[in-house]
Amino acid sequence: MGRRNMKRIFYAAATVVAAGALALTGAGAANAASAARPASTTACKAVFGQCATPVVAQSAVSTLDLTPADDFALRYAGASPAAGVAYGDVEVNFSNSLQDGTEDWSWVQIGTVPHHGAGAFGFTGFDNTNFKGAPVYELEYTPFGVDTHLCLTISSRYRSNGAVLGNCISAAQQAFIVTQTAPLLASLNAGFPIDQYQYAFDVSQNLTDAQHHQIGRAHV
Repeated sequence: MGRRNMKRIFYAAATVVAAGALALTGAGAANAASAARPASTTACKAVFGQCATPVVAQSAVSTLDLTPADDFALRYAGASPAAGVAYGDVEVNFSNSLQDGTEDWSWVQIGTVPHHGAGAFGFTGFDNTNFKGAPVYELEYTPFGVDTHLCLTISSRYRSNGAVLGNCISAAQQAFIVTQTAPLLASLNAGFPIDQYQYAFDVSQNLTDAQHHQIGRAHV
């Protein structure tokens, strides 16, 4: 399965699920103006080509939303980047730009939302209509380019906030629809710098949201 660089991930909800959302809660609590642009390490980029640092792009000051310099980074907060400890916490780093490998991630495509039918993740007719053809990814932790085989996993069994690392098995709790367009949300395919961003939706059904999926889920 191919790896590719995802553009900045726009977590539009106030709570992010590790990856939370891929669920980041309280992303607006920090001073966005003081945040630095996140950056993955050169070592990771050398191995994975376009190693990326997913971000929270929602600011406490709404005019700073979708501003690259004010994004917050998604990072692994476990014991050690080199240890690859499964089920370690994933959180948001409001300082950003750490060069210790904890902000290095690689998106791995594990499927596509079908035009018809449920597919591997129980997609509905609503999904077929609104997200057909959109790629489905898991987010692997790749510090300094190390292939840990550990992915962002939403599991309250191991952490109350649900944002942890777990073995990459392409399960539903590790899968995200990635798209620049979604029902009742502004299109992100609207020129620079907005077009640098993508929405990431948990594949699990959530009928209380207009998009039928929760956006962004990593806990702060």
